[in-house]
Amino acid sequence: MKSIILTVGMELQRMIKDRYFLFFSLLTPFIFYCLFTYINKGVVISGIDFDYFFLISMTCYSLVVNSVQGFGMQMMYDRRQTWMDYLFIHPVTSSQYFVARMLTQLLLNSIIVSVFFLVINTWKQFDRPIGEWIMTSVWLLVVSSLFLTIGILIAQSKKIQTASVTANIVVLGLAILGGLWMPLGTFPEWVQMIGEWLPSYLYARGAWNIAAGEGIEISNIIILVCYFLLCFIGAMTLQYRHRS
Repeated sequence: MKSIILTVGMELQRMIKDRYFLFFSLLTPFIFYCLFTYINKGVVISGIDFDYFFLISMTCYSLVVNSVQGFGMQMMYDRRQTWMDYLFIHPVTSSQYFVARMLTQLLLNSIIVSVFFLVINTWKQFDRPIGEWIMTSVWLLVVSSLFLTIGILIAQSKKIQTASVTANIVVLGLAILGGLWMPLGTFPEWVQMIGEWLPSYLYARGAWNIAAGEGIEISNIIILVCYFLLCFIGAMTLQYRHRS
């Protein structure tokens, strides 16, 4: 346990200093938020004020970027570093290291949620009960583990270039077609039919439902769990093949 805690501390310091994390996971979504909320002043979507609706969208987008691109590519780079072999000589097993990496990413995700909610709520002064903030935060953090598995799956690529391109395509596809950048209702009907099944849309939809006071649909949870199992099993299978 001590080894995991020490590794988490080390990885957390390393990731926070990462310019990629600061720019793409924090600054870029905040810029998008400022731009789109300025353009869509006074708009209401599904009974939710656009400013709050888009806060959820951009928080989800930030977590997807951090989990898929940030986590996935960092794991890819780590696998190619010689210091990784040296690390495992010490009292840190490979399983402990990967558990520590997952915990580090979840901590980073909690930082993202806290920063977005605190900063933008201070700015916009949303009149929302504390219980709703807590429920939304828990939902976003728990389901972000799905996107960590997608990151692990992409990290199984043999070439860094392939993994980088794949991660970019996946993130952009999840963001655009999943309705994180623009409400899904603004797209053609055939795009909406695809988007409604994407994990990014189901992810944000759960938080939107909490905001609307409707509760999270059971079907939503079941589909996300299936996505998680599919990506996790796929990642573990590919990792086993690489080692054999």
